[in-house]
Amino acid sequence: VKALGENGLGKRVKGKIFAGNQEVGTFESNDLGMGVFALLPEKGKTYTAQIEGNDQTFLLPAALESGLVMAVSNSPNSDEVVIKFLTSERSPGKSVFLLAHSRGLVCATGQADLSNQVAFVRIKKKEFPTGIAQLAALDENGVPLAERLIFIDHQDHLQIKITTDKATYQPRERVRLDIEAKTKEGKPAIANLSLSVVDAEQLEKSEHGTSILTHLLLTSDLKGHIEEPGYYFNTKNSDREEALDYLMLTQGWRKYTIKEALTGTLPEAKFPKEQGITIHGTLKNTKTGQAEAGGTISFLSLYPVISSEKTVTDTNGKFELRDLIFFDSTGVILEGKSKNNRTDLEILLENDAKRPSSAAWNPNRWLGNTASEQKFISESTLRKNINRAFDLDTTALVLDGVEIRGRKIEEPNLGPRIYGSGTVNMQVAGNPALENLFHPLDLIKGRVAGVLVIGDDVFIQGISSINSSSAPLILVDDIPIQPEFLHTIPVQEIERYSVWKGADTAIFGARGANGAIAFYTKKGNSSDKLNTQPSRKPNPVGLRGYQIEREFYSPRYLPEDPPTPKPDRRVTLHWAPMIQTDSLGKATVIFYNSDLETTVKAEVEGISHEGKAGKTVYQYLIKGK
Repeated sequence: VKALGENGLGKRVKGKIFAGNQEVGTFESNDLGMGVFALLPEKGKTYTAQIEGNDQTFLLPAALESGLVMAVSNSPNSDEVVIKFLTSERSPGKSVFLLAHSRGLVCATGQADLSNQVAFVRIKKKEFPTGIAQLAALDENGVPLAERLIFIDHQDHLQIKITTDKATYQPRERVRLDIEAKTKEGKPAIANLSLSVVDAEQLEKSEHGTSILTHLLLTSDLKGHIEEPGYYFNTKNSDREEALDYLMLTQGWRKYTIKEALTGTLPEAKFPKEQGITIHGTLKNTKTGQAEAGGTISFLSLYPVISSEKTVTDTNGKFELRDLIFFDSTGVILEGKSKNNRTDLEILLENDAKRPSSAAWNPNRWLGNTASEQKFISESTLRKNINRAFDLDTTALVLDGVEIRGRKIEEPNLGPRIYGSGTVNMQVAGNPALENLFHPLDLIKGRVAGVLVIGDDVFIQGISSINSSSAPLILVDDIPIQPEFLHTIPVQEIERYSVWKGADTAIFGARGANGAIAFYTKKGNSSDKLNTQPSRKPNPVGLRGYQIEREFYSPRYLPEDPPTPKPDRRVTLHWAPMIQTDSLGKATVIFYNSDLETTVKAEVEGISHEGKAGKTVYQYLIKGK
């Protein structure tokens, strides 16, 4: 039995089985809508199921007059799997063949004589690894007659233990969290682990969610959505083995069948696998504007390792470079040459970045509007307001008073502009220190007081601490654009930029509530053209690559530091995506609590060097004096 509610999730039901108007059985599911019932169907009868409290009737599949039935006993208290075969009639001289495999490998085979209608095959569980195994009954020609999934659990998962130096802490107190990983036999295990520490009272409870353990051993081998996969691995649940067998029976449909595999009709991949970034565009002659067929495109990246690629344009001047590895803000070099080595060419890159429709995200449509969700939204808004009010610039240092001696630099004539002069104006062209940067936001980072640049995000100090958005208005040649498109503009094409802060933003109206930044390009240049002028030394180009890994920010509250007035209402107190245990299987993490009196949940999951996955959860309290 598999029962789903209107929301597509499992629902507890119970009901009756009828043969015509006669009741012949009952059924009841668990909380996830799964269960089993026994029925010996008779020839010529039609069977229906009716759920209590529901007038709808469900027609059961008709029983076949002849065939084979495979029943499996996979008791957790036995070291064997027992397979029972029953046929509708005696079959002298006929046999059924059993194929048992897991993770694409054959683990066991067997053969049973069907002369007496009933036959048994026994397989030792030690022949299987922990996880899902498929049992298939085949005839003499290898055609599947029956299939069944079972779950083998050797309880050999990675054992992870968390301890802290206290059970209860004060707000902003230092926490020492110790992690220990062991094998099933209790020996130290070297493992790669990840840790998340969150405020449990600000998040919706998800006790049995997905983890690396459930993904590797369960959900990746089944089709469709698996509800609460962690439930089947929590040894505190006394019915977990039974519930897991229900899951194998009701949702255990594979992504392929043995019959398809034997006949060689497995589905082909519809798309090539992606192993990197793809760049595609067109090579054109700058004088004629015609596509350059048979030209050569060269790619060079110096980070993280030196890599180079070449390709030849087709008859339409089109090219494609696949499986490239480079990172944001590192810069790459793209150079085009014709068949006779001419360099008076331009490369037009095709920009695949598209802004999603504003209708794609509707909070009222997608959120369930539960109390926990509303609380999370309220807390999130409060945290944003606190961050804007107290500024996010954690890199700023307080300096002693200094005296600056020098002559004021006269700003050049910037020419006519719609919005006039900004609060800060900076000339880029002719300044080598700026022209050699890779991203337009690098021109501002650390150079304009009160403006903080973190990745692709920009914050202007002291601007609109109550507005729901903190992003300033971005303009290119006085035309508003989305910030994500700035990476398509090479710094070498920017003439100057201006920043508006404070009262100077009034000229933009409500659009400038969070400040404004305008970039002005050199006349006659286009942001999607590269190498528009011949050069012996090609300039680096700022293309959007993989994001460079950032260290998770977690504040430190040391006794010698002056107290900070900024409230600390973090949801995630600490996150460490890569922790490796030592030869004793141990690791230690230090972090600091928030201001809230709450319950803190720490989750550690990962995989050992022997390939065993594991997960554990630990909680402690934060209470005031």
